[in-house]
Amino acid sequence: MTSLWPQACLSGNDADFPSDINDAVENIRKATKGFGTDEKALISALGALGPAQRALVAKRYEEEYEKNLAKLMSKECGGDFGEALQLLAQPIAEAEASIIRKACKGVGTTEKLVYETLCGRTNDEINAIKKAYYKLYGKDLNVVLAGELGGDLEALIMQCLQADEEEFNPDVHTEEKAKEDARLFDMAGRKKKLGTFQLICSSPAEYLKMVNLAYVERVGYSLARSLAKELGGDAKDAAVHTVNMKLKPVDTAVSIIESTMKGIGTDEYGLTVAVLRYQALLGSGCNAYEKEYGKSLEKRVKREFLEPKYNVLWHASIVRSEEV
Repeated sequence: MTSLWPQACLSGNDADFPSDINDAVENIRKATKGFGTDEKALISALGALGPAQRALVAKRYEEEYEKNLAKLMSKECGGDFGEALQLLAQPIAEAEASIIRKACKGVGTTEKLVYETLCGRTNDEINAIKKAYYKLYGKDLNVVLAGELGGDLEALIMQCLQADEEEFNPDVHTEEKAKEDARLFDMAGRKKKLGTFQLICSSPAEYLKMVNLAYVERVGYSLARSLAKELGGDAKDAAVHTVNMKLKPVDTAVSIIESTMKGIGTDEYGLTVAVLRYQALLGSGCNAYEKEYGKSLEKRVKREFLEPKYNVLWHASIVRSEEV
């Protein structure tokens, strides 16, 4: 499974803060001190940082000034731009927890935000998001989502939240086992039984690729296509997303980013979340996007955001994208 976060976001960092972190903290302080807010300075301070650096900035700012940086961004800047800054002003696990919170607030649930956050993630990332959700909101994420979702989508999300993906072992994850699991997956589909979520969630990416090849040899089409035939609605999209994040994560991330900009109008929050989450893949993703769509991702994003300051913020984030 491809990790979307640098290891430093999972292991924590109690070492001394590097000078660039201290500089960013001071620049944020200056930008928000007194009357008015220097939004260009905030963009410079936060927009060009990777997720590990942003976590250090948030930690250092609270230590130095006894203020939560995300709450400060909420106070200083409004609208979509303010929401983007709030996400950038938190450790990545807390930012993703807040995305789920937003998806569940009010009447109805934005299922797409939920499954894109939780499906196809590493065990460590899932556990970190659950821990962050409880820290921020005092509630168990499993319980919250069990109350928000239903049917096949709930079953898939609950399976993802188990964070039980196996470590690839060539002695266990053999070609013979892959063929047998492909057979069982096929039979489950024919009998309209949906006991396939455990396979796609718990299988390591290397093994799921083996199962997919065996399945194609057996029935002539992929696991993702089979799930699309067996399921419907958000459950179908979530299951296909889970498989694709394991089999082709860069192409999947690029497709999600493009989907937020297709048609009339741009889903600015969806685009914000996608760029934030997949920043680590965008080094390869920019090339993949241009190959698939025949245009530059940076230029595409720049054209979609009508608000110049918002545009510059995410342009900086794309340029700063880093491989994990």
